[in-house]
Amino acid sequence: MVEKDRVINNINYIFKKYSGKEELEAEINKLQSHILELELDVNTANKRYEKSAASEKRAVAAKQGAEEKLKAAEVKLRSLEHELEKQRTDAPGEFSFTHVDQFSKQRTEEFISSISSVNYSTESLLTVYVAAGEQLNNIKDHENLIERIDNESLVLIEKISSSTGLVLFYSPDHLVNELIVPPLPLKRSYWTKGNTFDTDSLLESIKENVSMSVLVAHAGESFVGYSFDSEEFDSFQVIKSSVKAKHAKGGFSQRRFERLRDEDIAHHIDKVKLSLKELLEEFEENIDYLFLAGDLQLAKEMTSDVPLDIEQVFSSSDIRIEKHYVQDILNQLLVYRRYRL
Repeated sequence: MVEKDRVINNINYIFKKYSGKEELEAEINKLQSHILELELDVNTANKRYEKSAASEKRAVAAKQGAEEKLKAAEVKLRSLEHELEKQRTDAPGEFSFTHVDQFSKQRTEEFISSISSVNYSTESLLTVYVAAGEQLNNIKDHENLIERIDNESLVLIEKISSSTGLVLFYSPDHLVNELIVPPLPLKRSYWTKGNTFDTDSLLESIKENVSMSVLVAHAGESFVGYSFDSEEFDSFQVIKSSVKAKHAKGGFSQRRFERLRDEDIAHHIDKVKLSLKELLEEFEENIDYLFLAGDLQLAKEMTSDVPLDIEQVFSSSDIRIEKHYVQDILNQLLVYRRYRL
C-alpha cells in the first residue's frame, strides 16, 4: 500500500508540474483574495449609501459597480475551481506524447540506425520488447523493470493500443524515450539493460518478407488481395455492392429503410466471403498473415469462416480503397508507428 501511495503521489507531482495545475491553483488563490477585497468595497459602498443622502447617486453607482465586479469574480472562481477539479480527476489521462509519427520500412531502418549509435558508459539503457497480445506485466521480472521506468512514461505506455506488440527504447535521463509499434506481430516478450540498445530483434522483423492476404472491409466497397513478399500485390479484387446510405429521419420509414440497408450489407458480406475464400484457397500454402483493416466489425463478420490456423492482424490504419493506387494499401498496412514519450 505504501508503494502504491508513492507511485500515485509521483504521478500527481508529475501532472502538477507539467499540466499547469500550480498556475491554476495560484490563480484561484489570487482570485479569492480579490473577492475578499471586493466584498470590503461592497460593505464600504453600503455604509456610504446609508450615511450620505446627498451623494445618493454616487453611492448607488459605487455599490452597483462593486456588486457587479464581485459577481463576475465569483463566476470566474467557480469556473476555475471546476477546471481544477476536472484536472485532479483526469490527471493520469492528461499526459500526452511529445511526438507521434508513421514511418515506412526504410525510414524505420534509418531511425533504428540512429538509436543503435547511442552509447552510455554505464549499463542504464533499457530495451523492452512486448509481444503481440501481452503487456508489460507479462514480461519476466517485470517488477524490476517497472521500477526503472518513470511513472509518466508508464502511464503513456498504457495508453497505446497495439495488436502487434511494441518496442521501448528508454534512458533514465530521458535523452532517448522512444516507442515503436511494428506492423507485424512480435513473438517474444523480454527486456534488457546495457550501455547500448538491443535493436537486433526489431531489425530482423523489418528485414523479414512475409506473405500476406489482405481484407479492407467497408459497407458497399471492400478489397481482398494477396502479396507473396509484402512488397506488392500479386492478386487483388475490389468488391462493390449497392448499399443504401444511412437514413436521417425517424419513424416507420426509417425502420424499413434500415432493414433494407442491413439486407444490402448482408449481401455484400456474402460476396466478400466468397472472394476471400477463393483467394485463400488459391494461396493457402503461402500465407503467413491475414491483415484486416477498414471497418473491423464488418471484417470480423467477413472472416467468420476463415481457418483458425491463419494468424489475423488487425490494423488501425484508416484505409480507403483507390483502385488506381492499390500499392498504397500495402504501404499503409506496413507502417511503423513511432511515439516519443
